Amino acid sequence: MSGQLKVVEGENLTVVVKQDSQWWTVRAESGKWGMVPAKYLKLASNIGNKTRGQSSSSDNPSEASLTARQPVASLNKPSSLPLNKVQSVPVSIHNHKKLEERASSISSHSRPSTSGPSPGLPDGPLPRSATLQRIGSEQQKRNDERSPGEISTSLVESVRNCGVRYETSKDIVVTLLDKLGSEFPEWEIQLSLLVKSLDIENDESGNVSADAIRLEQLFDQLNTLTADEQQRGWSCKDDTQEIDELLDNISNLLRNANPKVMIRVLAEAKYEPLYTLVQYYQLEKRGSLKEKVLIVLFDSMKLSCDPVCSILLTSRLPVQLATDIQTCTVLSQLLQQCKVFTGCLCLLSDMPRNHYEQLDATFINFLLDGIENPPSFDPEQVTPQNFLECLLALNLHYPDLEQNKLCDVLKSRSHATVMTEMLLVAFNRGDNPTDLFYTPSCPSSVIKLLKDMLSTPDTARLFFTNDVKVLLEVLQRNIVDRGEGDKERAIYLDLLNKVVEHTEYEEHQHMKEELREMLVAIEEEEGEDKSTQDLAKEIRMKYIFFNPK
Repeated sequence: MSGQLKVVEGENLTVVVKQDSQWWTVRAESGKWGMVPAKYLKLASNIGNKTRGQSSSSDNPSEASLTARQPVASLNKPSSLPLNKVQSVPVSIHNHKKLEERASSISSHSRPSTSGPSPGLPDGPLPRSATLQRIGSEQQKRNDERSPGEISTSLVESVRNCGVRYETSKDIVVTLLDKLGSEFPEWEIQLSLLVKSLDIENDESGNVSADAIRLEQLFDQLNTLTADEQQRGWSCKDDTQEIDELLDNISNLLRNANPKVMIRVLAEAKYEPLYTLVQYYQLEKRGSLKEKVLIVLFDSMKLSCDPVCSILLTSRLPVQLATDIQTCTVLSQLLQQCKVFTGCLCLLSDMPRNHYEQLDATFINFLLDGIENPPSFDPEQVTPQNFLECLLALNLHYPDLEQNKLCDVLKSRSHATVMTEMLLVAFNRGDNPTDLFYTPSCPSSVIKLLKDMLSTPDTARLFFTNDVKVLLEVLQRNIVDRGEGDKERAIYLDLLNKVVEHTEYEEHQHMKEELREMLVAIEEEEGEDKSTQDLAKEIRMKYIFFNPK
């Protein structure tokens, strides 16, 4: 039966997993794995110094010795294997010195003391088959001494060496091990332990990994190169290529290594490398290197947007980016600046008071102008979308409509045709352009801006009649599609109320009957969502054209 292991009395075994008080998974000296009843095993911390059958008082046993009086001929595997108690017990070879002395004694007694060839052995090196057998035996011995976590990690690293990202490499290894387990049932226990060890994420427990050391070294090298401000000012040495390669190496490591290891390195350094990069970005004058710094910062955001985005928001980076966005004429650099600016503001973290003053109407007007009239160096007109994302992210930090600088600027503009069209497209698709990192905690920036603009006639007028009709159709569909108790339904009803109140709806009364029927249906629901029912009734009773005939 799969999972059983035949053992004999007195055999030394390595405990791999203690499933429960009845069954343990062990590894024999031969390298075979399997399960045996725990009652046949006795733990010992140093078997070589104890007589067979004597118990050990060690709290951290490393080997187990059989105490049964009769050999165990066959052991049955239990019906299920609980893998929630996986623990790897390190191998401890007992009596190293005695074993070495014994091996030396055997070697000296087995060979003649003369320098000539040994009797019965051929002259020269061993045959190739014998050499391969010896190498294979040594490799097997090394493998036997490795824990499941070490083996699985080495498999992932082997795949990564082919140029594959860590997460993809991990998925490949897990898929392969699962497939092998189904094809070869006799390996199921061992392979499942390897898969389980990957889920445990040993690198997160504080063990120093090669990637962690490499990242620390790269940041130290970059800090050394960028610390000498006078050297950069005097231009005594052109270090552009050297710094460029360092930034590329850091970015590649952040993208391809275990993300938990990378964020742990930053956390243990109290995110000081990020502050150093921000400071360097402010001092650096070379546009290509500034762009590479932003790429590294954005890759850091993708590792863990919270707290990285919140940390960068409190720095001088957003203000510096706002200045650079208004002066940049290189498209790739401008797009990277917009992306990092949006990332800094994408969460509802507290923004420093000075930022509100410096991200002023001049910056907002620049973005609005760029949306309506893209710059000449952008022939494919990709900047409007990036500028809109900057405005959406900035608007998240205006909770009070009376202090909303974006709405104040919009009130003074004669039109915002392109911006309103882009807003409606995003709303129709259900997009949230500021959710760059697919974070559940990221609020809907599109709904927030629509709500703010429709809260007063001064900004609601920027939506043309056709825009309002499209908006009503999208709202009606979303409200109907969402069932009772859905929180978003109340949000859409509130938007509907603002559209009807602050636009010229009474002139065209688009979808009047459909909207009235929808409101009546919500009122007549028998569920416990009374707040939504009251809101629907309030809207219907508020406007005479929604009342039944």
